[in-house]
Amino acid sequence: MEKKSKQFLRTIPGKFLLFLIINILGMTAFGCVCASAVCIQEDFYDITEEEYYQTKDDSFIYYNAIAETENLVGINNYHVENMSIEVKDEDGKLIASTRDYKDVSVAAGKSGEFANYKLYTFDMNLVYGEDGEYKHSHDSYSEPGDVVVKATVNVYANTEALTQFSAFDRQIVHLVISSRYIIYPIGILSVIAAIAAFVALMCVTGKKPGSEEIALGPVGRIPFDLLVAGFIFVSYVGVFIAGSAPGRFEIIFGILLIFLVMNMMLGLCVTFAARVKLRTLIKGLLIYKIIMLIGKFFKLIIKGILSIPLIWRTVLIFGGISFFEIIVMAASGFESDVISIGWFFEKLLLGPAILYIALMLRKLKIAGDKLAAGDITYRASTKGLWGDFKKHAVNLNAVSDSVTIAVEERLKSERMKTELITNVSHDIKTPLTSIINYASLMGTTDPSDPKMSEYSEVVVRQSEKLKRLIEDLVEASKASTGNLEIVPAPLDCCTFVSQTAGEYKEKIENAGLTLVTNAPEEPVMIMADGRRMMRIYDNLMNNICKYSQPGTRVYLTLEVINGVAVTTFKNTSSAELNISADELVERFVRGDQSRNTEGNGLGLSIAKSMTELQGGKFNIDIDGDLFKVTLSFPFTV
Repeated sequence: MEKKSKQFLRTIPGKFLLFLIINILGMTAFGCVCASAVCIQEDFYDITEEEYYQTKDDSFIYYNAIAETENLVGINNYHVENMSIEVKDEDGKLIASTRDYKDVSVAAGKSGEFANYKLYTFDMNLVYGEDGEYKHSHDSYSEPGDVVVKATVNVYANTEALTQFSAFDRQIVHLVISSRYIIYPIGILSVIAAIAAFVALMCVTGKKPGSEEIALGPVGRIPFDLLVAGFIFVSYVGVFIAGSAPGRFEIIFGILLIFLVMNMMLGLCVTFAARVKLRTLIKGLLIYKIIMLIGKFFKLIIKGILSIPLIWRTVLIFGGISFFEIIVMAASGFESDVISIGWFFEKLLLGPAILYIALMLRKLKIAGDKLAAGDITYRASTKGLWGDFKKHAVNLNAVSDSVTIAVEERLKSERMKTELITNVSHDIKTPLTSIINYASLMGTTDPSDPKMSEYSEVVVRQSEKLKRLIEDLVEASKASTGNLEIVPAPLDCCTFVSQTAGEYKEKIENAGLTLVTNAPEEPVMIMADGRRMMRIYDNLMNNICKYSQPGTRVYLTLEVINGVAVTTFKNTSSAELNISADELVERFVRGDQSRNTEGNGLGLSIAKSMTELQGGKFNIDIDGDLFKVTLSFPFTV
């Protein structure tokens, strides 16, 4: 049931019903407010209805009597309809009276023509001029020489004829007085109910039955600010018409105006709510569209100006400013001849300077456009430039050089990545292929065949090689990313030199090499991790044993240079070293590019990363076939 009522309120009859309810409740609340104001102003809570009529009639008769007394004193002895007046001074002397006063005073309040006449008495001051002529009854406006006479006015008035209340007026007064105590709860309930109906109307505004999509009606096509302007205009015209209406028509027009304004405001609220829900309030304003149109116009003008070449644009702007200055000088008229001469010499000096600056800016703009277009080989000419313009040209050239270096580094990095993938694939594929092939042979060979032992040895050997490759790859990755655990402690480098010489003596001799060591007699202390240092020495010595030319000498020296412990490994390569030192420390890169020798190309990369993790420096020098590695660690006393 509740859902059906919500759907009904979204229909046109439902929305019209809410409109009607809001109007009825709004007018009821407005009527209660007006009635309460009248009750308070007219003191309906303290007097009866008859007392109110009596007070108002007496007041009406009193002001009419004053007006007629003014006329009577000036003219005397004339007839006043429904009223008979007598004016006496403070001594009881008659000043003026109507011609029927004596007859009325005798018959007033009795049967006959004057039965409804009642006596009213009040005092007033009469002002006479120096010549004795009556002027007026307002002594507060008397002038020097005027004579003020205190007078007593007796008025017999027809109370039935001299009343300001018609039968309709009495019905209205009776209605207000009889409902003076219930208008407050009625007004409060009307306001609450009107607010509830208004909220319900705002909720269903823009919605249709069975759909949550917001839609604007025909009024939605009209800009909201235009609707507001129309509301203000209609309200102003309505107030003017209501204020110009005579008598009771003013009240009727006022009520109609209030009804019209209330419904127009309600309509504005409805369309406002729908536009807010649809988020088109701001963009739908006429002023917004005008501002956007002006903005587009100025953008087109600016775009057109910017499309002109810089030099001509500078000339046009300079000429336009100069022309404007001429007009201002001509209009001012203050010593125009002297000002014109000064203006001419100013432009004579300023024009070439501005044009020269524009030419320098044009050079910089061309260089910037070339650089932005990707021409990193273009160099901005600094000839003819000075100051910050020249500095800016130098900076543009420096940016071009930096971009060139960055591109070269990027290309080098991409090439090395490609080679890395190729080398990794080769080094993993070789032992894996052997394992697969020999495992296949083992599956097809009789277990009692003597070759089974040979096949098994090959599978084990290649498996160990693949295992070492994977372990070295993991260790190289950890070392390069800094994830290896380093436990530094004071170490003697002389111990590493002597221990390495002893451990690799046999392997060096089997490779046909001669090891020459040289180290100080006193300890050379550094802060490093002993386990990681031995791995560095092992990797370097294994490389020497694999790649050195047989019959040559290998040098392992230790010395202290400027507070730095420097360990040097030198050997002569058996293969031609046609590769740079930077490429040689990349992963899976070997000095033997044919990759026929044993190894996986990770030794130097691991050694370099471990050295740097411990705060040392790793350097490779290649001179022909001479291969030299230098380890540098801060010397600790």
